[in-house]
Amino acid sequence: MIATLLIGLAAATALLLAAAAGFSSLVSTLLCVYIAFTANLGITTLALSPFREVTRTGLAVTELVLFAAALALWWVRGKRRLPLVHARAAARAVVSDPVTALFLVAVLVLLAYELVLGLTVPPNNGDALFYHLPRAAAWAQHGGVYWIPNSPNVELNEYQPLAEQQLLYLFVATHSGVLLAVPQFLGELAILVAVYGAARRLGFEVRAAASATFLLATFSLLALEATTAQNDLVAGSFVAVAGCMLLGTSRLELALAGASAAFGLGTKLTVGLALPTLVLLALVRGRRAFAWAVAGGAAGFAALGMWGYVLNAIHTGHVFGVGTALLQDRGSPGYPRSVALAFYLMYGTMDLSILSNHLIRELALAGIVLAALVIVARRRSGIREALGVALPFVSGMLVIGGAAVIAWIAYLWGFPLRGPKGILLGLNTLLNEQYTHISHEDYSAFGPVGIVALLAAAAITVWAVARRRADARQLVLATALPLFLVLISLEAVWVPYLIRFFVLPAVLAAPLLARLLRGRATIAAFAVASCLTVGLTIAHAQTKPLESRYGYGRPWDMTEEEALITNSNPSSAGAYADYVADIPANACVGAYLDIWEQSYLLYGGHLQHHVVYLSKTEALTDAIRHGLYYVVVGDGPNALVASGFANAGWKLRPLGTQWELATAPHAGDGRCAA
Repeated sequence: MIATLLIGLAAATALLLAAAAGFSSLVSTLLCVYIAFTANLGITTLALSPFREVTRTGLAVTELVLFAAALALWWVRGKRRLPLVHARAAARAVVSDPVTALFLVAVLVLLAYELVLGLTVPPNNGDALFYHLPRAAAWAQHGGVYWIPNSPNVELNEYQPLAEQQLLYLFVATHSGVLLAVPQFLGELAILVAVYGAARRLGFEVRAAASATFLLATFSLLALEATTAQNDLVAGSFVAVAGCMLLGTSRLELALAGASAAFGLGTKLTVGLALPTLVLLALVRGRRAFAWAVAGGAAGFAALGMWGYVLNAIHTGHVFGVGTALLQDRGSPGYPRSVALAFYLMYGTMDLSILSNHLIRELALAGIVLAALVIVARRRSGIREALGVALPFVSGMLVIGGAAVIAWIAYLWGFPLRGPKGILLGLNTLLNEQYTHISHEDYSAFGPVGIVALLAAAAITVWAVARRRADARQLVLATALPLFLVLISLEAVWVPYLIRFFVLPAVLAAPLLARLLRGRATIAAFAVASCLTVGLTIAHAQTKPLESRYGYGRPWDMTEEEALITNSNPSSAGAYADYVADIPANACVGAYLDIWEQSYLLYGGHLQHHVVYLSKTEALTDAIRHGLYYVVVGDGPNALVASGFANAGWKLRPLGTQWELATAPHAGDGRCAA
């Protein structure tokens, strides 16, 4: 009840503010609701943090004040209603056509399935367990955002915080992690609304714009990440909203575009690599549009986007943080590293999803037959439509060919993708030889239909611009993918999960998909091929398969241990099972863990355990100072600290094969003075 009230007040406040803005477009209104809602959660948690009042009481008082202010503003602005007139006409255009109506139904079923998974499956994503979720949980037990002492990894402190601030709000409101996937799911919805709006503002008709949006929803990365507590879709949502609002006409839309981009910079550092495309888009709109966007960006950055950088500067002396290990290393432009990385990334986007080679051949044959039938029926006038019908079905074969061409050129240039010094050495062996046949939120890209459609739409747009049939706005969006590729190749070092960062340019280029989807037969072909691909992808997702290869039943029936095993993490599963059995309810727990260990598991599904990260040099003294009875010691080099507890009379016992539990002499119920 309290959680519903807190979240409902935040949503109602956002809705009142968006209505008061008086947009003539429902798309702009909905995107304003999203920006206001996320800003509310972010600013509220920031403002209350110095007082350690990010509590249910603190949130309730703040939300009541904000709701009253929003209600007063809406009243003063004339109690404006939502702009539904044009939206009703657009909805009729979509549902009156059987092809787009069926495509819409398929996408709604997909979104509903994602929501069910996000709300019911225990967390088992590696990044979420080792930094997204424990970060928010640590803030929740502290009463606000703060620099976590003795954190086992830099991600807990130095990465940009806005997505985790949303998690913090939801954790405090619900006193559990049940809504951990909500920020990502809402981010996906915002992306879809923004892409539809951008396509319409570029001049595409309703059915084409809607079909482009539906096609984007079937991209593997969006469907898989929407069920997790990662932050790529949250970051992508701010980029997509900024792109759509920059195509608007009012000053407020332009200012909100800038603010959205600033919020993105407060969510994920890689948003900075998409910023040049947004800047170019603002510049082609004219100097006044650019000025309003910059003003909105400055305000948004000051209000919400900059505080992660401020904390880094205070605690590390560097606005980006000091970083460590592979994930945090930032490269500098140079040959041959940057060129090699570009080849690796291009190869990584050649994503076949979970499609087998046999199915790829069958789909290609079906596409050729359908194209021939279109040509026979329409003769010469049907050649273009025949190509559109064939394209989604032959996309798997095109991806295989594209990957082979990339690998061949890379080999000739001296950057082999496999073999000695190739892409699959070291950390990259995680992907093994099945690199292009995978369904996992960390490594998947857009699926074969998605990447082929994006590249085709961009190429056709460039050709249309050359023939003066498209304007500079479309050219800017068409270059989003190659520009991002160049920038990330100059800035990063190779790790396989860099591929998912390409969601940022993809959502900017996605409105151009409408250029491919103008005929009913073409829309039908893309709908069938993309829905088949994403259906197989999400049903066979490694982390949440519809049919568990371990016999656990449906994903929503899995326990935390079963979910961890499903994601090939049996050591964590065994450690968690023993931890739950051995630790008293509501006990405070000390943690002395290695960098990659999944510390969120120590908090418990209802955040019932208070977790204290112990000093790397004085773990025993720190545990005694906090009045701890239980300390979990991680594996690897950190396991040596266990002997210090043993020498002090603490009892040691293994937690699975991953952790050790040190229990103080005469341990009580585990409550501490932390």
